[in-house]
Amino acid sequence: MKKSDLLTPCLVVDLDKLQRNIDDMARRAQGAGIRLRPHIKTHKTPAIAHLQMRAGAVGITCAKLGEAEVMAESGIEDIFIAYPLVGRDNIDRLLNLTVWVPRVSTSVDTLLAAEALNGAAVARGQRVDVIVEIDTGYRRTGVQPAEPLLRFVQKIISSMPGLRYSGLMYMAGDTARHLDSDSQQAAEQAEARLATDSAALLRRHGIETEVIGGGGTVGARFLDHLPGVTEYRAGCYVFGDMQYADLGAHTREQMSLTILSTVVSVPWVTEPDHFVVDAGSKALTHCPARTTPGYGTLAMHPDLHVTGASEEHGVIRLSSGVRPPDLGTKLDIYPNYVSDTVNMFDRMWVVRNGDVVAVWDIAARGKSV
Repeated sequence: MKKSDLLTPCLVVDLDKLQRNIDDMARRAQGAGIRLRPHIKTHKTPAIAHLQMRAGAVGITCAKLGEAEVMAESGIEDIFIAYPLVGRDNIDRLLNLTVWVPRVSTSVDTLLAAEALNGAAVARGQRVDVIVEIDTGYRRTGVQPAEPLLRFVQKIISSMPGLRYSGLMYMAGDTARHLDSDSQQAAEQAEARLATDSAALLRRHGIETEVIGGGGTVGARFLDHLPGVTEYRAGCYVFGDMQYADLGAHTREQMSLTILSTVVSVPWVTEPDHFVVDAGSKALTHCPARTTPGYGTLAMHPDLHVTGASEEHGVIRLSSGVRPPDLGTKLDIYPNYVSDTVNMFDRMWVVRNGDVVAVWDIAARGKSV
């Protein structure tokens, strides 16, 4: 089957670009002496997770238990769930997962959640590896650094035999708030330093930290400048999108995923000022990029953007004198935020040189619990 034969709108992945992105990040991490543990919440696809493992990833990161269960069923044997698990149902599912998956760890950032997990693990005769999240300034989740963190970790070690303290994680959220590379690097280094300083504080109190994990596709550009960080959780790098292109994390040419769409309407006038494709908000989402306008960018016409997106219609405005494509023309669109877009589809079509070579189910799509 040819790419041009596909029904639209659909997700299309250029296999060669995807593999290059995976290999490039693996080499970058290896060169920096940092273990790569990619976040799969972007692609949610077991086939891609296995490509990442084959390229040298030590394991994967999931946001939700549902994602972890899908990846475990596909044969992934080292899974970190970087999300606070609250409630008995979630705890039971986690403990069930640890029975048959060789290595499972999860994050904690509140004593109540840690105590609940510990109690359930002890009752079942199990022990769970936990990574303590530090709030390095993102103000979302995480224990405050310094004394609060020290007391938190000491509490786990001294009174929670069902948990094994394995390390620290941080979310370098401030990095992606900056458009220029120097500010991004400074923010990434500052947040990493908070994490490594926290590990040093713990060490002075006799507590060793195996893992110091950060994460982010923008920050991955600076892996060579993060001394002490041992793992990294980049995710969107496999595909790329306009947000990350605006932030300088990659070029448009490196982006491996597009939404293939069809021109379904052109005004019947002498000089049309727009045309319409069949990819609307249910394919592109309404997520903005950073500096690029609209809801998506045409891959072969980088100055044309989807300027209006209702549920099933994408409107592309034209400059004066620019002719629209013919009705039925198929066009590739770069998404603004690829993680949201992927979660809208059940499968992706994998192409090489215009030929469809695989169809991959997005098996963890919609796994929000």
